[in-house]
Amino acid sequence: MRYGDHQILTDINLKIRAHELFVLVGPSGSGKTTLIRMVNRLTIPTSGQVKVAGQDVAASNLAKLRLSMGYVLQTASLFPNLTIADNVTIQLEQQGCSKAERKRKAQQLLAAVGLKEKDYLTRYPAALSGGQQQRVAIARALATNPQLILMDESFSALDPVLRRQMQDLLLSLHAKHGMTVLFVTHDMQEALRLGDRIGVINAGRLQQVGTPQEIIEHPANAFVRDFFASARPRYGTLTDLLAATQPQPAVAGPLVTTVAEILRLPVCDGELCFSIAQQAYRLPVAKLLHYLGKREEK
Repeated sequence: MRYGDHQILTDINLKIRAHELFVLVGPSGSGKTTLIRMVNRLTIPTSGQVKVAGQDVAASNLAKLRLSMGYVLQTASLFPNLTIADNVTIQLEQQGCSKAERKRKAQQLLAAVGLKEKDYLTRYPAALSGGQQQRVAIARALATNPQLILMDESFSALDPVLRRQMQDLLLSLHAKHGMTVLFVTHDMQEALRLGDRIGVINAGRLQQVGTPQEIIEHPANAFVRDFFASARPRYGTLTDLLAATQPQPAVAGPLVTTVAEILRLPVCDGELCFSIAQQAYRLPVAKLLHYLGKREEK
């Protein structure tokens, strides 16, 4: 992508798998937003192709293309003159859904994002907090049951507590619905917590694509290593965790690729069970907390 003599993106070659939560991370001005905007043709590449489900977006009907995917911005971007119910279902109205069906869908979607429909359906955006507005924006993005949702710095304007809550919400919705999510952020901690895989971009070039564990333990170059350096002391790597806690073998457990994923697992009889590669482990919560405490002291 080029604007005049200014090169924005160079030689980007990237495939995002169906149903994965893919995070594109990099510093401000690295080209992340330009890249995500190409997916729904808000930005047209100078050369090359963008395909969704094998179809070149340049050859797609623009209205149908954008209705087929959700889009959540940094700000909720709700229509101030519409009720929350109407904001959530505005795309359904464009598709000709009846008023009764739109109300039913609004109730369902608001419940899915943790908002009680009786308290929010008839309210207007100005009456909601920033976090509540962002939940509504996510509900709106889910309204047409899209296979792809684009999220551009969607939580960056929220305070740390709300940001964590919204991350939890996204992880829960993704696990339940299995849609493909392309999530843009400049926060490496957020990338490590959310991403099935992470694409690291800098100065318009893709530096590395890999799982959170691969990015942390095997950075492709100095930029990736330095960019994620501040993320290492907080949780450490799975190798660090195993060495420090020496968990016992287990029969089975959910596959994890980062310490952050272990923190989201349910506790059973004071232990966490998980698998790394082909080996299953069980780890007492007390040992995990001790390990995390030592990490925070560094």
